[in-house]
Amino acid sequence: MDITYAVFFDQRKISFLSEPLRPAACRGTLIKESANWEDFEEFIRSDKTSLAYVSKDPARLFRQFATMFQYVEAAGGLVSDPAGYWLFIFRRDRWDLPKGMMEQNEPVRDAAIREVTEECGIERLEILHPLPQTYHVYETQNGVWALKKTHWYYMQTKTCCQAEPQVSEGITRAEWKHPDHLADVMQNTYGNIKELLRFCQQFKKQA
Repeated sequence: MDITYAVFFDQRKISFLSEPLRPAACRGTLIKESANWEDFEEFIRSDKTSLAYVSKDPARLFRQFATMFQYVEAAGGLVSDPAGYWLFIFRRDRWDLPKGMMEQNEPVRDAAIREVTEECGIERLEILHPLPQTYHVYETQNGVWALKKTHWYYMQTKTCCQAEPQVSEGITRAEWKHPDHLADVMQNTYGNIKELLRFCQQFKKQA
């Protein structure tokens, strides 16, 4: 099954597929063939755990879906210390990774390092390689629905240090955790973060 794009709405996944789902995979999934606001509202008001858009051209359908939202871009990172621990933040009662909005004309890599530095007080960061981008939709405090694309990078700090949460941004904790012991994070994080962490854990095992 070819998933060209995946978008998350909290824990719920929106997939754009080139082939129909098998009957066994349809349980709990709302299936649509075109993207419009009425179908999206039907999904968020339903008890379905996922939404699948099926099209011979899923990339075109994703672009159609994106036009329904205010588009924003962010950048952030998964940071490793010299002992191999990963850095997490706790904000709005969820575990998350440090990230933030890009400034106008700011290079993506610069934005990712700046946001990690600002949100966690971590310096001497080095980007080792890019990670998969993620998409998620959410409703802003002004009632506007946004589609956020986040550029992620795997980073390393060369010194072990105490992270300092940026309280002014609603971050109450910044903690280092071992990548093999993330049960508490996985139970209380967002769908896009969970998928990114699974990718990184698998990549770490193969390295």
